[in-house]
Amino acid sequence: MHVALLTNRAWLDEELVPFKHLVVGLIDEQVRVAQVVPEGVSRDDLSAFGEIVGWGETTVGFLNRYRVGQLSGSLSGLGVDLIHALDGRMWQGGLKLAEAMDVPIVLSANSVLDIPLARKLLNRVEVSRVAVTCATEPLTRAVREVSNAAVLIETIPTGVHRHEAEPPALEEGQAMCAIVSGNGLWDADYEALLSGIEMFVKRWPMSQFFFDGQGSGQHQVWKAASAMGLMGNISLTPRQLGHREMLLRAHALIHPQALGRSRSLTLRAIARGLPVIARKDEDLDYLIDGETAVVMSQPGPGDWAAQLERLVADRSCVVEMGRRAIRWASEHRPTSRQITGILDIYRRMAGQTIPFPG
Repeated sequence: MHVALLTNRAWLDEELVPFKHLVVGLIDEQVRVAQVVPEGVSRDDLSAFGEIVGWGETTVGFLNRYRVGQLSGSLSGLGVDLIHALDGRMWQGGLKLAEAMDVPIVLSANSVLDIPLARKLLNRVEVSRVAVTCATEPLTRAVREVSNAAVLIETIPTGVHRHEAEPPALEEGQAMCAIVSGNGLWDADYEALLSGIEMFVKRWPMSQFFFDGQGSGQHQVWKAASAMGLMGNISLTPRQLGHREMLLRAHALIHPQALGRSRSLTLRAIARGLPVIARKDEDLDYLIDGETAVVMSQPGPGDWAAQLERLVADRSCVVEMGRRAIRWASEHRPTSRQITGILDIYRRMAGQTIPFPG
């Protein structure tokens, strides 16, 4: 079997680490892999295994779909017999490409933004040639509700590697460093968090908060932080491929918004026992209050300030929760289970038999 993994820069920016794990895991299972990535992505950032095929990504959606569709010649020449579009923004181009090559395709759904796309596309496809993998159970249910019932739709969560080390602990007298990861767009959720930070830093003035925007500039966040006098405690992190791995060296990860998007950053934080504080998100089944994260329904400034205070003041409780999170990730989100699930989908779509275990 020879699979082409279709990616774009936005998805790679979020999911570079699990992408590498997927490539290596598939190759380990004797699957040939072509990494289809935007031109300009450094080969040093990709897996050294498997072919690399570049495509000319732009900011124009229809042009991207056209350019992906034009890859049929080069991928057919490599012997690719199955396409896997790893992000919803690659679905339409991937479907055109699979049709041109006359091969089956697997579409990955990671976000609630993929649900309208599923309604648009999955009711007029050849059901024997298209399958969908969803990152969470709630997303699976939502995609099934809007799609042709005959389309194969399965839940295959993103996997993370097991960590044996103890959860990171904030040392006595050490300044807390936390990552705030949202979409970067100023809203009531950001306002509540910043107000909570304003309350918290009055007691802990050396604390630092690094704001990581997922897809847009954070100018309004910067303006609000400046107006609150928080510029000594706030930094906006620039986007660079692979930079989110560095973010996991912080003392805590904060998600101020419910964005309905599954992210490996959060799962890798959970797997390391890093404290995660998040606004409740019904579309994410891995945010489990008291086990993998502190989850709040509609947190106000006082709620955020209280949870930040807890990180500093109740270290033993934070470490114990980190241990529970590590155990949960090891049991429920191993990378090996993700590879097994994806391989099963590939074999079903390609019509290959599934061998008995050795």
